[in-house]
Amino acid sequence: MRILNLVALAIVILGGINWGLIALSGFDPLLPILGGYTSPFARMFYGIVGLSSLWVFYAYLMTPGSDGIEDK
Repeated sequence: MRILNLVALAIVILGGINWGLIALSGFDPLLPILGGYTSPFARMFYGIVGLSSLWVFYAYLMTPGSDGIEDK
C-alpha cells in the first residue's frame, strides 16, 4: 500500500506542477508530448492524475492524524 500511496502522491504533485505552469505561462508542457488535449494519451494521463488525486484524498481520510503515506 505504501508504494501505491507514494506513486499516487508523485503523480498528483507532477499534475499540480503542470497546472501551475499552465497558470503562470499559459503553456502546457505535456501537450506537445501527448499530442493535444483530445488525444487518447492526454485523456489517459489526465484521467490517471484525477484518479491519483482521489486515491491520495482517500488515503488521507483513512489515516487521521497522519500524512496518509505511512503504513501502520
